[in-house]
Amino acid sequence: MDKETFWAVKSPLPQYQAIVFEHPAFDAPIRLVADQFEPVTLGGHVHQPVPMTIKPPDQAGDATAKLTLAFPRAVVGREFKRQLKLVRDAGSRAPIVVRYDVYLYDLTIPAVSWLLYIAEQGGVTFNAEAVQVSATVDNPMLKSSGLIYDPATFTGLEIL
Repeated sequence: MDKETFWAVKSPLPQYQAIVFEHPAFDAPIRLVADQFEPVTLGGHVHQPVPMTIKPPDQAGDATAKLTLAFPRAVVGREFKRQLKLVRDAGSRAPIVVRYDVYLYDLTIPAVSWLLYIAEQGGVTFNAEAVQVSATVDNPMLKSSGLIYDPATFTGLEIL
């Protein structure tokens, strides 16, 4: 694609990709905005600028929506570890909620919004250079809950 085509099809409006991490044990929600140089107010809240790689959820097909994020460890690693320690120390089993919002022209209401949950196993990983986060629409609080046995519903054992 040449420069002329790029600028002909690219919207001149600003686009902001915002990520919010929320949990009852957190001091406050972690609000981040991708690839900006200074804090940005989106939806009435100040979001801190962080360089990040975002693989947004796939919107086509029957696949489970999955968001993959990567942040430089030097920028967010210490704060992530501190907040995860608060969750562990509180003994909370509630999932960490991730909200992914894309603001296009109106900075008060996102044009696209996803509500996702960080998985209990492998949801947040640290390596020497980056913090990687994987979130899906599957709420881990609901995954392991089974149906309660009710003889009126499950009549198969009446024969025994």
